[in-house]
Amino acid sequence: MSRETRPRHKIDKIISGGQTGADRAALDFAIARNIPYGGWLPRGRKTEDGALDPKYQLKEMPTTDYAKMTEQNVLDADGTVIISHGFPVAGSALTLEFTRRHG
Repeated sequence: MSRETRPRHKIDKIISGGQTGADRAALDFAIARNIPYGGWLPRGRKTEDGALDPKYQLKEMPTTDYAKMTEQNVLDADGTVIISHGFPVAGSALTLEFTRRHG
């Protein structure tokens, strides 16, 4: 297919939990390109490296439980991207489990 006839896909919204690494990079990408973004994070704007900067406009869960935040973000998304060296572990493994559970 030529470049002109290839279908173009539009990202309507990026959903992220605002954690370190790819989560935060996705938010920075969205902000820089004026792509709508959102998502949930634990109560207190809790992340692995402290409270998330208020410049990231995400919603707080009523709990500090990372698993509940992860599950809610999976439920709110049409698709999920996991970036990993090897098989996913820890939070990425939990995300994978939620995507399998919720289809």
